[in-house]
Amino acid sequence: MTTHDSGPTPHASVTLAHLSDPHLPLPGGVRLGEVLNKRLLGLLSWHHKRHRHHRPEIVARLVADMQAQAPDLIMVSGDLTNLGLDSEYRAARAWLDTLGDASRVMTIPGNHDALVAGAWPRGAAAWQPYWQGDAAARSAEVTQAFPALRRRGPLALIGVSSAIASPPGFATGAVGATQRDRLAAMLRATREAGLFRLLMIHHPPLAGTVSPRKHLRDHAAVCALLEREGVEMVLHGHSHRSHHQVLPTRDGPAPVIGVPSASSMHREAAAYNLYRITPGTGGWQVEVRPRRMSAAERMLAGPCTRLTLARGHAA
Repeated sequence: MTTHDSGPTPHASVTLAHLSDPHLPLPGGVRLGEVLNKRLLGLLSWHHKRHRHHRPEIVARLVADMQAQAPDLIMVSGDLTNLGLDSEYRAARAWLDTLGDASRVMTIPGNHDALVAGAWPRGAAAWQPYWQGDAAARSAEVTQAFPALRRRGPLALIGVSSAIASPPGFATGAVGATQRDRLAAMLRATREAGLFRLLMIHHPPLAGTVSPRKHLRDHAAVCALLEREGVEMVLHGHSHRSHHQVLPTRDGPAPVIGVPSASSMHREAAAYNLYRITPGTGGWQVEVRPRRMSAAERMLAGPCTRLTLARGHAA
């Protein structure tokens, strides 16, 4: 598999792993001045219950299992932190470094990474090699950095940011009109290049997947864009549950797939998905293989789902 933009490689399969919402452990020594805002509620929630739900040994076992599968690419769809503190950003960078080289690991922010205004723009520099696109300058402003595009063999990996600060009690997201305009142009260009367009976003784009308190505010506009411009697959997190839905597009149905939290056994056991994407005549074959933590806290393989995505633009 090529690791840089060299155009699609005919008939080359790519294996991609997707995990989300690891909510890495909160570092000690949080200063009072850092939490005199919405973070105070998050801090209380962490100490009251969330530290029991999001366990470092669970995410460590999941990552070890994922590394044993030797995926070509790894996608992490946000919520690496809990409060969006600078110390959490630094700790999350160290964790990202353990996953692999930034050329094969891509992440985006989630709502917890942008818990208060300014948290994501301030912390983003710590993760820049992992979220920036191939053509982005090192000095790129984070507000202008998304959508981020990476070309890897037959794939166009597109990272979209839905991370915004929301009022206490809410965990909503938004893509925004400016980012949507850039995304439309990016989807058109990568379609013309004959690529498999894989879009990663933290908040699920389809209405009803999560409650209005947690939803994507501009989901209708985002879905209308994807339907109009086309996309091959959408990956998301946020709900801490598994989802396999379908979005109709101009080019054919696109699976919209979410995974549970990578660190929690609460609500739904920790899991990640493996995708084997193979170009074929007139489209792509996709194998989706979930790997899930058992009640005994051992990683087990789930049933394989095979998808055929017929696409007229496939190279």
